[in-house]
Amino acid sequence: MLSRFFRFIKHAFALIRANKLFSTIYIAGTAVAIASVMVVAIFVNILVADISPESNRSRTLYLTSYYRKASMSNGEWLYTQFSTMAIDSCFRKMECVEAVTGFMSYLHYLDYKVSDMDGQHEMPASFTPTNTDFFRLYDFTFLSGRPFSEQEFQEGERVCVITERMAKALSVETGSSLLLSDKPFRIVGVIKTVSYMLMNAAADIYLPYKVEGIGLYPERQTNIPYSGNLDVCILLRKGFTHQDFVRELEPLRQRFEAVASSQTGEETGWRVFSDSHFFRYITFFHSRGGEESTTLKAMNLMPIALLMLLFLLLPAVNLSGLVSNRMEARRAEMGIRKAFGAKRRWLLNEVINENLILTLLGGAAGWLLAWLFISLMRHTRELQAMFISEDSKSYDFSLDPAMFFTPTLFLIAFLCCVVLNLMAALIPSWRSLRKPIVESLNQKR
Repeated sequence: MLSRFFRFIKHAFALIRANKLFSTIYIAGTAVAIASVMVVAIFVNILVADISPESNRSRTLYLTSYYRKASMSNGEWLYTQFSTMAIDSCFRKMECVEAVTGFMSYLHYLDYKVSDMDGQHEMPASFTPTNTDFFRLYDFTFLSGRPFSEQEFQEGERVCVITERMAKALSVETGSSLLLSDKPFRIVGVIKTVSYMLMNAAADIYLPYKVEGIGLYPERQTNIPYSGNLDVCILLRKGFTHQDFVRELEPLRQRFEAVASSQTGEETGWRVFSDSHFFRYITFFHSRGGEESTTLKAMNLMPIALLMLLFLLLPAVNLSGLVSNRMEARRAEMGIRKAFGAKRRWLLNEVINENLILTLLGGAAGWLLAWLFISLMRHTRELQAMFISEDSKSYDFSLDPAMFFTPTLFLIAFLCCVVLNLMAALIPSWRSLRKPIVESLNQKR
């Protein structure tokens, strides 16, 4: 069996060398089609796949909350973020929850001037005020040092974790300090720089949101309980699902409503909506509305699927014409082989497999074209606008190999190659091989 496979491969490459023009056009057409599909697939993969440091996306939930009080006009629900009390008194008490991180996203994309202690090096930087669970949700690669501790967080110490890019730009390291808003912060850890294509984990500086004196206010000064200025992400324990979280939260939510209503003397409602990572960024039939966000809005998957199909269908029609002409040129050969006992099914499989090798070669070339296209486009404002709403040179859009080489992407590329090959080769090959042996033998008379 193995020797037959190698003989077939050798025969297929011999045909490729004997028909260089046909093979070149076929591979080039396939490469363009696969590259078009792979560009779309890579972007979807970057958005939803488990890619380090966002390797827990499949277990991450994103929470939003709405409040309503009887005294509010028209009984409308008010959108609000969460307070530290909501994190500590509610979500952390849930059995299905492994970690709860709160962070101030409205500061995430604001540029602040950061410098070393002597002021000799300065650069704009984005920062994320958060808690210690942030480093459990995202598995950053620490080049030196550690995350800030729970004690440092609770006491509001001026400590921070910075990226390798910032450490090199400011010529600082773990154990030294930097100036943020004219306040000294001690560096406790340096991590590998995170690309802003992974927008949830990316920043230049990570620091406790309990630090005072630099304008951080995690608690909102309102009379709405559990209301604050923190976005909340939940990391589910392994073995628990989104529905487990919803079921476990419901009695806690009802208890909170009862307590809040008795304390305020008026009916109080609280609703918590949770999205998995996939459905936060992907929809199937319509664009998701809701609050404005600095990150990409939910991507509609249906037009994406139709676009990918179109990218495959149009080249398949052209390649089908090439295969048809090629089969016409080989009709005499096929007639002779049928006359010597070759079955039509064997010949059809051989032709399809020969074209599959050409398609796979074109697919490999298409994958490289997709990587080259995204590499060249990643610094353009149009592409960066897919991930952040602000235009800033301080953002790093480096490309990690994991964004391009994952089992899911390999499967997508392989299936695209198979579909393209079948659409391009099956019909013309079948029509040519159905013709009578005599007609095929007389092809060149």
